[in-house]
Amino acid sequence: MLAIVTGTIKPDQEIYRLVLRDPEERLRQYIDSLLFLIDSGAFSGIVFCENSNYDLKQFDIVRNSAEKKKVALEIFSFQGNAEETFAHGKGYGEGEIMDYVFSSSNLIKEAPCFVKITGRLKVENIRAITMRMDARKTYFNIPNRTRRDIYDTRIYAMPTEQFQSKFRKQYYRVKDGEGIFLEKVYTQILEEEKIKVRNFPRYPRIVGISGSMGIPYSYVEWKCRIKDLLSQINFYIKR
Repeated sequence: MLAIVTGTIKPDQEIYRLVLRDPEERLRQYIDSLLFLIDSGAFSGIVFCENSNYDLKQFDIVRNSAEKKKVALEIFSFQGNAEETFAHGKGYGEGEIMDYVFSSSNLIKEAPCFVKITGRLKVENIRAITMRMDARKTYFNIPNRTRRDIYDTRIYAMPTEQFQSKFRKQYYRVKDGEGIFLEKVYTQILEEEKIKVRNFPRYPRIVGISGSMGIPYSYVEWKCRIKDLLSQINFYIKR
């Protein structure tokens, strides 16, 4: 299984709806999350890509850890289109990152499917999730049971060819200022293309800090045990 981890270490100060802007703190969180993924045993390969042209020497500790654990690792950094990201919103920047990965990564060319994870977050039960996934299926969850009109893009998974043909070039549709976030764009594509969506086989235990709002993500385990059962009947899909 392959993970694609997206990030922006040094965001433009004018990006709409972004609270966590300190590059050193963001770098620390990205490194911490990557080390966690490597140690989790959930993935045989990991691609990390960030779009602020940051010095990749800072990731030597990640490379060393991946080598010891025998996890294939690719790390990319490029300068994203700051003008377009400012005009469209940070979802445009994430779409641009995914586009770059598909044009530059050797690992993605060999992977039948992938799991995309927002870089500074940890999905603490990621191995339990990937062990039960089917590479032929598309996995999304709604953000929470009170927000059922869009799918969450912090973590999703799908066949590689499907993303290539249906999603890769659609990030231009993002317009944060008009309320058309990446989550809404991807939800629209899923509906337009009549793609069947499954919930993740275990409910994701996400921890970390929201870059948009600066609030911590956390979970209560006993509640997640119930959510695990609901996930198996596809409860967390758009209605």
